[in-house]
Amino acid sequence: MPATRRFAPAAGLLVEALGDGWVAFSPLSGDTIFLNDQSAAIIEVLSERAADAIAVCHALSADTGLTVEELSDLVSQSCTQLVDGGLIVELT
Repeated sequence: MPATRRFAPAAGLLVEALGDGWVAFSPLSGDTIFLNDQSAAIIEVLSERAADAIAVCHALSADTGLTVEELSDLVSQSCTQLVDGGLIVELT
């Protein structure tokens, strides 16, 4: 994923813990979506500031101890799925 693609949470996004996971309401689609910890963590990073996938990897690396390289594919795929689900938006 090119570093120039920046992401931010969709306006009005609601995320809450539910049992061992997370649930999010997408204001763009009107759907409620169950999230794993990784997707919730990406949204949390983006809630602090809009960022590209590399910046998200750096933030998660600091929290998890995994390398940016180890996180790169996971974050890239997750961002695509979160955009498709209407939970985050790509900024232009």
